[in-house]
Amino acid sequence: MNFIKQWLAKKMCSIVYGGESPFDREEYMATITQQEAFMIAIKKKIKACQNIEFSIYKDIKDGKEEMKTHTLSPLFKMINKNTSFNDFIDYFLVWYEGYDNGVLLELVKGLSNYCPDLYIHNPSNFTVHYIGNEISRIEILNPHRNITGEELENFMWIRSPNYSNVKDGISGVGITTGYSKQNAFAIWGAYVKKAWEWNWSLAKNLGKPGGILSTEGFVDKEDRKEISDKYTASNGGANHAGKPLVLGSGLKYQDTSRAPIDTDWNAGEQKAYERTAIATGVPAELVGGGESTYQNRKHAKKELYKDEVIPFFNNLKGWLNYLLRDYLKNGEFIDYDLTGIDELKEDISEVIQKLEPIKNRVTINEYRKFLSKMTDIELEDLGEKGEVVLVSAGDITLDEVVESPDVSEEKEDDI
Repeated sequence: MNFIKQWLAKKMCSIVYGGESPFDREEYMATITQQEAFMIAIKKKIKACQNIEFSIYKDIKDGKEEMKTHTLSPLFKMINKNTSFNDFIDYFLVWYEGYDNGVLLELVKGLSNYCPDLYIHNPSNFTVHYIGNEISRIEILNPHRNITGEELENFMWIRSPNYSNVKDGISGVGITTGYSKQNAFAIWGAYVKKAWEWNWSLAKNLGKPGGILSTEGFVDKEDRKEISDKYTASNGGANHAGKPLVLGSGLKYQDTSRAPIDTDWNAGEQKAYERTAIATGVPAELVGGGESTYQNRKHAKKELYKDEVIPFFNNLKGWLNYLLRDYLKNGEFIDYDLTGIDELKEDISEVIQKLEPIKNRVTINEYRKFLSKMTDIELEDLGEKGEVVLVSAGDITLDEVVESPDVSEEKEDDI
């Protein structure tokens, strides 16, 4: 019964194209890092993530303070002698979002006062085994190792849910994996490949569907091949596009092409790219889809950070705080800083315009504080001089408006 279910599921997830083989989602997933539709989108997210800096912080009265000399601080430059933290982000996102098995983090501790090393394992290089509700062992394939007992505390397995599990995180068969978002959208990736092959075939074959060359006389097999080859060589490809075709010896040409709207898969390929981008959480405008204007791309970059990057980093700092908890026993914590991200900064003129309605309802100090938070301008508190309200009738203080004028020393003519 399970075999039949799996067979039906596979068939339902494939779309038959003519008499050829169906779109192969399994082939797409097996070579996910070689699929341009996935990698173009995921590289946009990787670049956005690499703009954000992690560090060690501690709570202070007005927020948090960075601890630049903490034992773990070097980890956010190089996680080990071979891999930078930016490379770690790259590996993490590609493997986590592209593979069902997720990623495996390994903490290698040295001397207590020295920074540990952190390693990330390829999803195809490990298997997680369960007994009941607990992980019993982790098998690393190359070089072969079995991780059991207390050693498991130095590992963290991070993967997407698998909705076929008997309950959360548990498959019921002793071995379990997740189910990546990209797998759910894999049919669109397979569609991209088929559409690309279609368009490439058109480009090679005259840049459009072919026609029929016919003659009233007999043409044997060798002659037919020679005519076809010469015709293709003389008229095929971009260099010959639009050139007139001259035939002789009674040879006639019948065009079998259809209207471009019927044969051009470019639109279909573009839509498939957009759906693949959506599967990675990247707005289509950033991969050339949608209405890709400057303003739309500007908004899309901000959307990428708010909808995808920040939630991912919230998860990542939680995972790292847990895995590195033995080094964070005095109130320190791992966090990230967004102040250097230009895409999240508001345009100053737009901010001032938005704040204009409240300008005469808050003090000067409060107004300057709002402006500083919403832009990268640092405006200091003016102290008591700033604890006054500006009114819209010119830049004067509210005290000056309500205060009675002193005319005791003015002359009668002046009054």
